[in-house]
Amino acid sequence: MAYTVLPQKSMLEVHNLHRSSQADLNYGSSQYSHKRVLVPFSCSLVRNCKKQSDLQRTEIYGTGATMSFLKCEMQQTGVSLDNSSEGSQEEWKSNRYTMGVEKKLNGRSSKYAYPSKYSLDGPFVENDEETNNEILQSFCSRGKLLDAAKVVDVMTRRNQIPDFPSCIKLIRGLINADRTDKAAKVLQLMVMTGGTLMKRRLNAAVDVLEGMSLSGCPPDIITFNTIIRAMFDHGRFDEAIQFWKDQLRKGCPPYVITYTILVELICKQFGVVRALEIMEDFAVEGCYPDLVTYNSMINLTCKQGNYEDATLIVCNLLSRGMEPNSVTYNTLLHSLCAYGCWDEVDEILLFMNETSNRPTVITYNILINGLCKHDLLDRAIDFLDKMVLHDCSPDIITYNTLLRALCKEAMIDEAIQILHRIGDTNCSPTLITYNIVIDGLAKQGFMEKAMELYNHMVECGPRPDDVTYRCLLWGLCRADLVEEAVELLNVIGKNSRRRIRDNCYRFLIHRLCQKKEMDTAVQVVEMLTKSRGKYDPYFCSIIVQGIHAAGMMDEALELRQKLIEKKLFKE
Repeated sequence: MAYTVLPQKSMLEVHNLHRSSQADLNYGSSQYSHKRVLVPFSCSLVRNCKKQSDLQRTEIYGTGATMSFLKCEMQQTGVSLDNSSEGSQEEWKSNRYTMGVEKKLNGRSSKYAYPSKYSLDGPFVENDEETNNEILQSFCSRGKLLDAAKVVDVMTRRNQIPDFPSCIKLIRGLINADRTDKAAKVLQLMVMTGGTLMKRRLNAAVDVLEGMSLSGCPPDIITFNTIIRAMFDHGRFDEAIQFWKDQLRKGCPPYVITYTILVELICKQFGVVRALEIMEDFAVEGCYPDLVTYNSMINLTCKQGNYEDATLIVCNLLSRGMEPNSVTYNTLLHSLCAYGCWDEVDEILLFMNETSNRPTVITYNILINGLCKHDLLDRAIDFLDKMVLHDCSPDIITYNTLLRALCKEAMIDEAIQILHRIGDTNCSPTLITYNIVIDGLAKQGFMEKAMELYNHMVECGPRPDDVTYRCLLWGLCRADLVEEAVELLNVIGKNSRRRIRDNCYRFLIHRLCQKKEMDTAVQVVEMLTKSRGKYDPYFCSIIVQGIHAAGMMDEALELRQKLIEKKLFKE
């Protein structure tokens, strides 16, 4: 028998067959004995209780014993004092609860499920969303609070959305049972579903939040953030602003993260001027912005290219006695570089050098990246020299950014020079660094220098990867060095487990067919089929069709014949 013991002080005497364990809050086996039970009730609940004229008798599953019970219907929190009635027998018959445990119920065989204490998730993990919601509703109606909380936990981890009304009843029932920790956990799980529950029933969510605050278990930042975002998603902008003001007046801590999110949403919806006005209103309530708030606003306006609003934000920041930090300056510089506003960039750099927030390696990386995108490589190299002059050591991002731009502009000698320069610093070249240079050399046809770098990688590291091999193979084929490409393929097959893409093999096969080197082409086809692992009898036919489509009819026929002799070709 399962019932909920509510924490009120009045007592109602019930003669019944009593379970010695806490049946409403725990699952598993328990002992039964005849005793007189005192169940606490509030007077209001007793007045709403409808006493039946006849005591109903029900068999306890699997025990053969019968018990009488007093069925009560209460208008309180959705958690009722009730035991297994005939209406619940159909629930236990459902084989969708997946445990397959067979019991005797009124002389009939019925399959039902219950959470096993030897399992982490019980049967719920195998159910779909609809089935678990039915179980959740059943547990809530029968007062099995912790079982219901466990279902919500499992559903959340399986990306299922728990039934919202059931969750509300569960939270209220846990609060009444003095289990506010569990109630807070359920509310947290509801929020973890991405706010979908809150958005469906926003008013109910706010009511639950108020109930949590009154119960001594206040909501956290995530809960506030979710509700405010949901209000904005539903166009309830003024209500969201008033909601946060009300929370501050009720003693809620002035969470800067929540405040920042709200101000940013106001900026997006109404603009910076309105956001600054709201910030003044919040200051009256004791909630003030910090640099994170201002930097968030500056980042938003800079992405929009609205530098007049960014200036307003900086002026408001200064009026509050704050100073911009490196994040503020870097955000401004990133946007100005993207739009090519170089005069403003020089002005900000000059200002930074006069303050305590001098340019950092991140600042220089932003500048060099912006200059490279606008093909101002000479000035980018000048900034690299300034970094060293001002004791600001470049990192690998600095070098990789410059090398990629130099290789793109075919400035190979400068790229090689910078690559050697890295070796003289505390910053070691990475695999990406070598791949950038090798790719640039291969595209420009400097295969001798590319192979020298490759040999250096093999001897000293870092170890080449599939990107390295692909760049070399394409470069060798473009340079008409097909014999060297085949030799490299053999080396890759012997010394590396990495798989080269099929299009590299096909490109090489086409080049070999153009040079009438059919035996070597067959050899590459064999290497390709081996690299694929699983043999496809029709794959070689596709290769031959590609040769034929390229206008090499005779070569396609010859290749086809040789592949048939090797038993690699199938019509």
